[in-house]
Amino acid sequence: MHSHPTLVADADGVIVFWNAAAEQAFGPGAATAVGQTLDLIVPADFREAHWRGFRAAMRAGHAAVEGQATPFPVRHASGEIVERSGRVTLVRAPDGAVIGAMVVFA
Repeated sequence: MHSHPTLVADADGVIVFWNAAAEQAFGPGAATAVGQTLDLIVPADFREAHWRGFRAAMRAGHAAVEGQATPFPVRHASGEIVERSGRVTLVRAPDGAVIGAMVVFA
């Protein structure tokens, strides 16, 4: 079975889940990635826009790109910046409150 790079971040953008496929795709292992912010893979030139959108999605309870295959610029541990297609899903608590986001990359 083929695994897709998958990560989950809490509502503050701190990585709480990072699978082996994410390690292969982006470089750092889970032990390094978990506990860091999404700045780990968001290229510096895109961080301001990323955090503006991320925080807006956490407040509003929805993301414009949710469920859609969306191209994202990502930074590999080597420093290389590549575009990867990913699908964002907001993670909700049983009461419906948004508590984070998951991205599954192709």
